[in-house]
Parts: sequence; C-alpha cells; structure tokens
Amino acid sequence: MRRLMKRVAAAVLMAACLVSLSACTAKQEDAAAKVPEISTEGTLVDDAMAQSLKLSAAQTLGTSMEQMIIQKALTEAQGDQESANLYNTQIEIRHELGDVKGIDLDSASVVLLADGSYTVMIPVTFTEGSMQYVLNLNMATQELKTEFTDLGNDDDGKGVGSLMESATVYSAIGIGTVFAVLVFISLLIACFKFIHQWETGKNTKKDTPAPAPVPAAPVNTAAPAVSADLSDDAEFVAVITAAIAAYEGTSSNGLVVRSIRRVQGSRRR
Repeated sequence: MRRLMKRVAAAVLMAACLVSLSACTAKQEDAAAKVPEISTEGTLVDDAMAQSLKLSAAQTLGTSMEQMIIQKALTEAQGDQESANLYNTQIEIRHELGDVKGIDLDSASVVLLADGSYTVMIPVTFTEGSMQYVLNLNMATQELKTEFTDLGNDDDGKGVGSLMESATVYSAIGIGTVFAVLVFISLLIACFKFIHQWETGKNTKKDTPAPAPVPAAPVNTAAPAVSADLSDDAEFVAVITAAIAAYEGTSSNGLVVRSIRRVQGSRRR
C-alpha cells in the first residue's frame, strides 16, 4: 500500500510539472499567434492628414454591428475585398469582445512608415476588454489593412513600474503554484504514517486467534438413593403383615411379604 501511495505522489508531481509546461507552451503559442502584421515603427506625425485619418478610423469603429454586416455584403458584391476585410475584422472582434464602449482619440497616434504609408493606432474599449485598432493606408496604392492588437503586447512602450508590476504578479503566481503543489505532496506523504498504522491494526485483528470455548459445567445427575431392603427383619415383617391383614380385614395366614422398602420423603401420619 505504501508503495502504491508513493507511486501516486510521483504521478501527481509529474502531472503538475506537465501542466506547468503546457501552460508555458500555450502562452508562448498565444503570444506568437498575436504578432502584429502591420508595422508601427515610423515617424510620428500630427498634421491635418493624421487628424483626418484618426477621424476616419474612429467613424468606422462607431458603425453598428448590423450596418457592418450590410456593408461587408455590399463590398463583397462589388468586388472590394479590402473594404470587406476591414468590416470582417471588426465583426470578428465584436463577436469575441462585445460592443464598442469607448474610443480614446486623445491617446490615438499616427506614424509615417518608410514606404510612405500611414499607420493609425487607436485604443478601443469593448464590453469584455480593451484592444488597439491599427489601420494602415498606403496613399500611393490605396491599399488598406486593419487589425486589432493587444495593448500589452509592446513592452518597449511600458514604464519600469508597469514592467515590475507584471513581473511581480507572474512571479507570485508561479511561486504560489509551486508551494501549493509542495504542500499537497507533504500532506500526502504525512498520511503514509496513518495508513501504515491502519494497515497494521487491520492485520493484527486478522491474526488474533479466536477465544477457546469455555467447557460447560458438569451436571450432577445423582441417582436416586435406594433404600435398603428390610425384608430380612422378621419382626418388622410380622408387624407389616399384621397391619396389612388388619387393613384388608382378613387373616395374616395367606399373606406373604416378599420385599419391604422405605420410600424417601414419606412422613408419618
């Protein structure tokens, strides 16, 4: 039994390690899946063109879900796949995070890329989270790209305090998980002693011999006492014969007494 419990403890520890590794792998895959496709590295601009792009992007974000579905169908029918992709991106994010609750134009920014295109970045608050809306417009080719990125993906834009806070939270979660697993394993090992005592007591009860049966007390069956034969006493025989003859009202000549015995418990009257 103790060997089985040790195997169970080892299996639990291995499972905890596998879960931790799978969580780290899932986090890395999730981070890799959210790598931005639109470049935001460029020269920050704040001219009339930048303001116009901000307003156009915000106007697109303010469109209702029903209107977006209609506009997507119309642009697809007209063969405008770029505009259809723009609406499709917003439809998908709203299915995931809900309706738009706020558009932060004050924190929005526009950068001019090396290829001459503009990239607009606007923080957007949804019902179930916040994302950054990124729109890239190439004025020369009229090519339009849009996507939503996580506001916390770019660690370069974070301050030292924010980075330390995130690191502290992740460290606390990791250390807490490790200690929780160690405490569980310690409690499991501590239970081995009680399990061993329980098994020992159980085996002792099985090995204890059954008590020997107590012999029954012997029953004293005394034979009834037999009185001595008094027929040899001639005088006593004569008296008895006379008494019987008197009782019968006959002569004692025809009476023969063969045996006289005293009955126990008889009383004289």
